[in-house]
Amino acid sequence: MRVHKYGQGTWLQPEEAAYPNGGMRRRGLAKWPDGKLRRVWAGIPDTFYSVPAYGRLRGKYVKGFLMVDDDGVLVFNYT
Repeated sequence: MRVHKYGQGTWLQPEEAAYPNGGMRRRGLAKWPDGKLRRVWAGIPDTFYSVPAYGRLRGKYVKGFLMVDDDGVLVFNYT
């Protein structure tokens, strides 16, 4: 299965990866607010502009969303 590649080495699996096992998750690598690239797990897009996602930060899971910035980089913003 091919991945969607974005700027600065970020990527995200296509939506088809979320369906076969019923987990509704797909993997990716995104730029976090601190500027580091980290693994994320994303769902299916709920809007045109963002994708719900989560990642691990200091041993805990944090919820947030993925979006593509003006430079074409996949960015994870968490709450």
